[in-house]
Amino acid sequence: MSNLSPEAFGNHFSEGDFEAIYSRTAAAFQNQMDLDTFVAAAKEFQDGRQFTLNLQNSLEPGIRRYQWLDEAKERMITVAFDGDEIIIGIQFDVYEKYGTDRELSINAYHLPFESEWFVLWGGNDLFLNYHYPYAHQRYAYDFIRKKEERSHSDDEGKNEAYHAFGSAVTAPRSGTVIHVTDGVADNLPGRPDMSKPEGNYIILSHEHDEYTMLAHLRKHSISVKEGDHVETGERLAQCGNSGASDTPHLHFHVMDQADPNRANAIRIQFADGQEPRQGETVKGRIRR
Repeated sequence: MSNLSPEAFGNHFSEGDFEAIYSRTAAAFQNQMDLDTFVAAAKEFQDGRQFTLNLQNSLEPGIRRYQWLDEAKERMITVAFDGDEIIIGIQFDVYEKYGTDRELSINAYHLPFESEWFVLWGGNDLFLNYHYPYAHQRYAYDFIRKKEERSHSDDEGKNEAYHAFGSAVTAPRSGTVIHVTDGVADNLPGRPDMSKPEGNYIILSHEHDEYTMLAHLRKHSISVKEGDHVETGERLAQCGNSGASDTPHLHFHVMDQADPNRANAIRIQFADGQEPRQGETVKGRIRR
């Protein structure tokens, strides 16, 4: 169906036009899932429900993502379209929300970098934040840097081609360094090290029993040690590509105890009163 625009997807899905939808999917999608399998899965998921558009954004040039929810807000469809309005990805999920969304950190925090960065993952929703289903990282952020809408120059096989790699990582609030892991090699892009998920990382302790984690840092770039007191905006390390990271980016979250594997993430109260969300470009503190 040639007139199946991104905005019309929800109507077609709600009406059960699954073959028409499949006809608008890319060849790569069809190579992974045949028509009969797709129709069966879509029919089971739709189950008489009506879906409406809730969110949309763009994470890379030429690709637009859409989130559709059923009327009860129990089920979610994520659809990605390319610049020619061809569907390159469809994902069916349970739509979950948590009571902790209403609770903010006691402390206010600044963005842990200088200059402009792009929010790759962040928000209290699975569409916006793949960390969201997991209590220990539920309100975590992943940040990258972009220039002219691109995260890297032409040679994407090298970390140095990524604009985030080597950029300064700063303290989001004054506190004490209570853990440092360094010496983990930076991965080649596309080859994450799942055996050391955080890679090189720092944990800071703050007032009111709150803790921050800064992860995937560049090997041997950490300039502080355990026991050091740091001030808001102080440079601590450089962004890297270590641990469970496929391309250079900075992971940041606030938690309620020092052990990241046992802690619960806390939704962050930001010092400027704004809460970054996926797809936004945000500005860190200016170094003086």
